[in-house]
Amino acid sequence: MTGRRTVGWAFAALAGAALGVSLVVLIVLIVITALQAGPITAMRAVAEAGISLSLRSMDVPSTRESLSYSTIAQVEAGSPASGLGMARGDALVAVAGVPVDRPSRAWDAVGAAPGGYEVTLPVAWIPRSEITLGALRATSVAGETRVVLTSPSPAAQGGGLRAGDVLLSAAGIPIVGTRQAWEALVVAARTQGTPIELTLERGGELQVIAWDPTARAELRFVRNPLRAWWTFLTTLNEPRYPERAGLFPAFVGSVYVVLVMAAVAFPLGVAGAVYLEEYAPNNALTRVIEVLVANLAGTPSAVVGIIGLEVFARALGAGRSILAGGLTLSILILPMMIVATREALRAVPQTLREAALAVGATRWETVRHHVLPYALPGILTGTILSFSRALGEAAPLLLLGAFLFVTYVPRGLGDSFTVVPLQIFEWATRPQDGFATVAAAAIVILVTLLLVLNALAIVLRNRFQRRWSG
Repeated sequence: MTGRRTVGWAFAALAGAALGVSLVVLIVLIVITALQAGPITAMRAVAEAGISLSLRSMDVPSTRESLSYSTIAQVEAGSPASGLGMARGDALVAVAGVPVDRPSRAWDAVGAAPGGYEVTLPVAWIPRSEITLGALRATSVAGETRVVLTSPSPAAQGGGLRAGDVLLSAAGIPIVGTRQAWEALVVAARTQGTPIELTLERGGELQVIAWDPTARAELRFVRNPLRAWWTFLTTLNEPRYPERAGLFPAFVGSVYVVLVMAAVAFPLGVAGAVYLEEYAPNNALTRVIEVLVANLAGTPSAVVGIIGLEVFARALGAGRSILAGGLTLSILILPMMIVATREALRAVPQTLREAALAVGATRWETVRHHVLPYALPGILTGTILSFSRALGEAAPLLLLGAFLFVTYVPRGLGDSFTVVPLQIFEWATRPQDGFATVAAAAIVILVTLLLVLNALAIVLRNRFQRRWSG
């Protein structure tokens, strides 16, 4: 007896340890994902200030070194940035005194700046080449490319430059091309600060001019986490700039696909389970069907995607549409729903059926008025958990041919679509700064939705159990 008790305690301790480790791992994963998604507030603050950033690089002549810098790829009309004179093609040099060599540095600087909901930070940028330098011409002298300033801009004239000056280097960075002349100024300002020592040739003589080509101003940023997350969830996707990425098309696509899946899988799953449990005779054919249903519940989702591609997309002509996606996912969860519904039906006491039949009720009346209401909590729990799994599936829809991202909201069952897991996959595989953050933010939203569905399953189960007990 003592040995059995010891073994029981050992198994209980092992189960408790496994549950504790699983809970810790889940919490750690959620925390890490949430921390990685944290910069989305600063990213949205930069976007709402009116600018979108892009990473560029410059190859330093005579070396294998490549230096990076950030350009302003888009300025929204009427925004605070537009009011300061920022324009597309300018290079962002610093935010709040932090050098910006890549877009993530700007987002980090905005996020880390002291202050509250709204902050006004100093920004420094170098306007595009025609504003900073003016017109340039590249000539070849003795096999070497020389960059001549043919028509200096007002900013260049204010810095001491003249027409005919040959630009040689900026803070030691050789100038060997018209585009690279401006890039050298940007990289020198970012790495060594201003003023920049600009070496040039004028009238056959070398001269060094200390010049500060940067423009400076105070730019207002609004750091509102609720607004940032809500905007991320409810705006269209901008595939080029992560600070303007939106989850709304993928979220709507997921909702449409799940609705189609529910309309097909729920009635078929419940009806199939009721037939197998309440009506089907106990013979070899029924046992074969039960084995097939149990095996189909463990079918890899990729196989279901191939079935959906061949049957719904090609044979039935549905194409890469919401209808084909919903039907494919209904095949994925149908066996699980049948198994879960059968388990709920088996939990109904046999005496309940016998009592109903004894007072003259037909088998269908017994099932409809007594068995199904009693089993409803278990049926709803299994249904919602099955929907939760389908909501997080990506492989079947990827093989079906769903798009990795769309920039519009689908409006009908025949429209092309994407879903949240596919959008997460697309963002996570991009190498640019910021897309890992928006992928993590989408994961947070997806996990939150799954937790809400699981909580809903628990609430419904408890509510219907109390109603039946009462």
